[in-house]
Amino acid sequence: MGILYGISTGPGDPELMTVRAVRILERCTVIAAPQKPGTESLALRIAGGTVNLRKKQVLALDFPMTKDAAVLAAAEQKAAAALCEVLRTADAAFLCLGDISLYATYSPVAALVREAGFEVVQIPGVMSFSAAAALAGKALVTGDTPLQVLPFGCEGLAERLRLPGAKVILKCGAHLPELVRLLEETGQLSHAYAVENCGLPEERLFPVVQPERCGYFTTVIVPAKEDADVSL
Repeated sequence: MGILYGISTGPGDPELMTVRAVRILERCTVIAAPQKPGTESLALRIAGGTVNLRKKQVLALDFPMTKDAAVLAAAEQKAAAALCEVLRTADAAFLCLGDISLYATYSPVAALVREAGFEVVQIPGVMSFSAAAALAGKALVTGDTPLQVLPFGCEGLAERLRLPGAKVILKCGAHLPELVRLLEETGQLSHAYAVENCGLPEERLFPVVQPERCGYFTTVIVPAKEDADVSL
């Protein structure tokens, strides 16, 4: 029986993939690539920047962009069944943007595969917000400062933003104007910054001072006031 490896591809730059992730991809003959139906997998494109995938069997797994629990569960069940079929005779690598443990499509699928009796191994990677802070040349936190990682739309977002320390806000691209309003209300707008498409050719670093349209892969970082430096 094979092993399912959850492979973190990092935020976008293939050079940010770990040596361990690359070695496992080179060894596995089957690469599972999550994607929106009808689109090409971004994680697969990133992995292809470090590993020759031409001789690999690519297993495309469709995951619709929806909050409908029933639709998502059906996609996860279908993906898990396809992976279990592969794992009966071979190892498989499941690609994931950023880090495999952070809001990953992989997690519920891996749980189903594990329940089916197969071994599952996670390979950690660079998270989008650490890469974004590196691009900006800034620290996320220093000393004993706390750090919150918040997906936009989580329960109590406005209250959480008022807590001390630094904040990372994910999944906020389409909602940036609303986030700008919240940051302005809490006196944090002047030192907040964002990175769109971090590590990709179209990456963009900018201060969050005005509402504007941004893509899905936009990360906003709000340093703690003691670490704030408005220059970018």
